[in-house]
Amino acid sequence: MIVTRQRKKPFPWKRVLTPAVALSVVAAALWWPPSRAWISTGPLSPVWKPITVPLDVAARERMISAQNATIASLQKQLADARMQIGDRDKQLSQLQTQLTDVEQQAALAKAVKPAAKAAAPAPAADLSVQASPDMRRTAAVWSAMDAEAAAKVVQRLPQDYVARIFALMSPDSVGAILENVPASYAARLTQEHPELRR
Repeated sequence: MIVTRQRKKPFPWKRVLTPAVALSVVAAALWWPPSRAWISTGPLSPVWKPITVPLDVAARERMISAQNATIASLQKQLADARMQIGDRDKQLSQLQTQLTDVEQQAALAKAVKPAAKAAAPAPAADLSVQASPDMRRTAAVWSAMDAEAAAKVVQRLPQDYVARIFALMSPDSVGAILENVPASYAARLTQEHPELRR
């Protein structure tokens, strides 16, 4: 049996040499400050920055702090906006309350006006319109009577009836009769029937 020695294959320097030279050129370019500045700011910057920024710890810290500052600013703006919205909501609720109060006051005023009109004493013209022929005859009789005699009759009759009759008479005749009644009666009659104050 014949045994042959195998030769060792030589190391493939040619294969290793090319990548080694390329790596040494890149390392030298990155180590030399002018070339490093040219790579980072020159025409290769769009390609180079995305690769170098994640690897650069200081750049990463700057980027994180800038993002944190932006987030803090946005949070402050959001808080301010929420406060403004809260203030506007308060103003709206106050205005709504004021509007409701004004509407209630207007409704009360509308309700009070007809009641006031109904409660207001009817003017003399209304009393004379509603007068019956009997009342007109009585007014004519009182006007022709002596004021003292008419005053005695007036004091014995209901004040509403007297006011209706007085509304049909002339102011001079009514004044003459009222001069002959007691002052308290005349005051009460004119207070309850203001249309007699002519």
